[in-house]
Amino acid sequence: MALQHLATPAASSSTVCVVDTDAALIERLSGLFAALGATVRGYGSGRAFLDDIGTDTPVCVICDLKLPDMAGTEVIATLRARGITSPVILLAEGSDVATAVTAMRAGALDFVEKPQVDRLLAWHVHRLLEGAGTLRE
Repeated sequence: MALQHLATPAASSSTVCVVDTDAALIERLSGLFAALGATVRGYGSGRAFLDDIGTDTPVCVICDLKLPDMAGTEVIATLRARGITSPVILLAEGSDVATAVTAMRAGALDFVEKPQVDRLLAWHVHRLLEGAGTLRE
């Protein structure tokens, strides 16, 4: 299932890409990050995201660990193989320590349990936008 893009086609230093099958989560994060000056591009699968991203560099990627077509760790590996070094934050429901360690070893910036998504992701995106010089005050 491909979600509609929630922003303009070209990624930039203020673009956050969210890859998750939960359209309501993408909409909620879009509102949350808009307050920080970011735009959100939403995707319902890893393949839809990877097909669209090309060599664009978003400020970060937020990706579900378990997508219908691939694992979030595969998304990270594909981005890195393309030379895209954007930080990736993986999301999961009901995970264990071993899964979190695997995600971090795959190159995730962080591993966030879905019930804590809003608070932790707002903190991460704020820091990343600040570092990119695109934070809205």
